[in-house]
Amino acid sequence: PPPPSLPAFMFERYTEQARRALFFARFEAFQSASAFVETEHVLLGLFRDDDSPAVRALSGTGVSLEVLRKDIESRTARRVRKPLSTVDDVPLTEETERVFHYAEQEAERLLHHHVGPEHLLLGLFREERGLAATILNEHGLRLASVRDQIVMMSNASNLPTGFPFRALAPPNRVRVLHVTASRREAHEGPMVVSTPQRVTAEGMTLRELVAWAHRADARHVELPDGVNDRERFDARLDLPGPHGWSSLDRLMQEGLDRHFGITVTREVRPIDVFVLTATDRPGPGLRTHTGDEGFGAMYTAFRTVASSEFSEPLSLEGPDWRNRLHSVGPILLMATTIEDFARWLQDVVGHQVIDNTGLTGTYDIDVKGELQGLEELRQALLEQLALALTREQREMERLVVRRKPH
Repeated sequence: PPPPSLPAFMFERYTEQARRALFFARFEAFQSASAFVETEHVLLGLFRDDDSPAVRALSGTGVSLEVLRKDIESRTARRVRKPLSTVDDVPLTEETERVFHYAEQEAERLLHHHVGPEHLLLGLFREERGLAATILNEHGLRLASVRDQIVMMSNASNLPTGFPFRALAPPNRVRVLHVTASRREAHEGPMVVSTPQRVTAEGMTLRELVAWAHRADARHVELPDGVNDRERFDARLDLPGPHGWSSLDRLMQEGLDRHFGITVTREVRPIDVFVLTATDRPGPGLRTHTGDEGFGAMYTAFRTVASSEFSEPLSLEGPDWRNRLHSVGPILLMATTIEDFARWLQDVVGHQVIDNTGLTGTYDIDVKGELQGLEELRQALLEQLALALTREQREMERLVVRRKPH
């Protein structure tokens, strides 16, 4: 039966092999007298079926499963707990519950209608706080490479017996990236769909396309002068066979370079940033969240001029302030981290905000008043949250886009 801490419908998509792995995970925890099913028990449960896709994917990396098992046992042998009466009595840790959620996400990412042992394995990698992920990484295993291995296995299993494995998507047969003016309405926003054989990106500016292809923040992309960054594009790459995610990124990068006649390099540049630090003064608007985590809420008021449109990032400085954004606030953020708050501030100040507060945990943030201009915002953060927002220049990595010489 499914764990009582999770709804039964979550496991309706699980294959028989995945259900067996879950049973063996609870059995491993029971045998070791553990009070909980930990992520390492799930990994041991996957090892029980030599024919599962998870085991075959790990075997393909050259890492010995026996070495992994002994490593797990050596780290858990010191745990002594009171044995439970039955296997079904062993509950899950929060980390293990997240593994099952990650497994569903991985199945959806690969466009699989089932959740199998291979997706559970990827879920273990995703839960970085679990011992299973720590051990897998210490043995040189990485999420991206194992995911690529599973993609190749999945596609190879649908081919006729004896189909040569090396024949899957030879690089010299890839098609050209097709880029056209976007047909999406402005209010629809960008959309990206990726499969091992097709990548479609719609409604994206050149800055967004470059950032997405290079797995970077669009704010960290520098475009050459004269580029209209409000023009939006649709891009599509069709492949004759399946590719891994890293290979898809490379093909998208090469396709964008060819189509737009650009080069993209990673360079360290001195750039203006804002740094958020904590002070010793009291902050009545910053309180530790005491409710259930994960049920956050946000309320923020903006007063803008609807008829004004600007292509540059929003800034609270300069004479254009009242033409672009009359005011911001009040601000109410529930069950959020300071790191997420810093990301939110980036949208307001128009520059990267670095969280240097050292504050961990979850907070409720309450900033009162309508704040006009950067100085009013900074003063409110200092007086109401005891957080200082200061401008600095730091050496930061950027994606620099240049036109190729004709």
